Amino acid sequence: MNRKIILFSLVFFSFLVVKAQTVDELFISGFTNYQNNKFSEAVEDYTNVIAIKPDYADAYFNRAIAFEKSGKFKEAVSDYTQVITLKPDDANSLLNRGMLYVEMNKPKYALIDFNKAIELNPDFSNAYYQRGLLNQNISKDTAAMNDFNKFISLQPGSVSGYDALASLYDEMEEYEIAIKTYTIAIGIDSTHAKAYFNRAYDFDIITKTDNALADYTKAIKFDPAYSDTYFNRAYIYNDLNEFDKAIADYSKVIELEPQSPDAYFNRGIAKINSGRKHDGCSDLQKAAALGDKTAKKYCSVNCK
Repeated sequence: MNRKIILFSLVFFSFLVVKAQTVDELFISGFTNYQNNKFSEAVEDYTNVIAIKPDYADAYFNRAIAFEKSGKFKEAVSDYTQVITLKPDDANSLLNRGMLYVEMNKPKYALIDFNKAIELNPDFSNAYYQRGLLNQNISKDTAAMNDFNKFISLQPGSVSGYDALASLYDEMEEYEIAIKTYTIAIGIDSTHAKAYFNRAYDFDIITKTDNALADYTKAIKFDPAYSDTYFNRAYIYNDLNEFDKAIADYSKVIELEPQSPDAYFNRGIAKINSGRKHDGCSDLQKAAALGDKTAKKYCSVNCK
């Protein structure tokens, strides 16, 4: 989860010059350590700030983020709670605490925080987005759809809302609507590899094979390191009996994921189907060695 960390905002009084400067220096040190991914040191700095100024909400907020980055979710929740106690109208702390509750598998608490954040700030787009993801996860599809549409109305130029909404349509098996939604995302960002990949998957489901191939190829252009795209395109080529193209794509998957038994298995079958049984059996034996039980069974019968 990405967080914004607050630099500082201090009010100085002449009779607290020495102490305020110490708080100032510690706060900046915490910020610097955080920026340098020294999260434990940042926690220590903010703890020292709080020891001097125990009602300093921004120090609790920043320490919460540093705790979170260190994987200490319980401590982070405690700090966000302290911020909310000091600043009851802090929608950002409610959002962040809610996101932590999601990570901690406490959806009821998360939903309370997201609702409160939206109550405090009805135009808080990220709160609608996060609540939408939560509602989708707990199978409240209508509520999730409303949240994603609200996010889109507040952030019409962001692909995130359309991606989330299309994903919801996919779960509902509304593939035609999902395709239209991914198309809007691609219209916003023509290099959006994830949208091309997901739209290709949906095109394949509704048997628009040429469209699927075209989208997988686009996805590869904009994200050539994503192995699943080659794998899915290879699967289509295999179904079309275009075995050389399938083999090339499975080979790329193996280049990216050398320990992928599925890629070795499928490449082996493609090679056998193209008349290269010896090479195909070598791939199947490799898949079996990587733990593929189907490959092991196939080899025992066909690759003696």
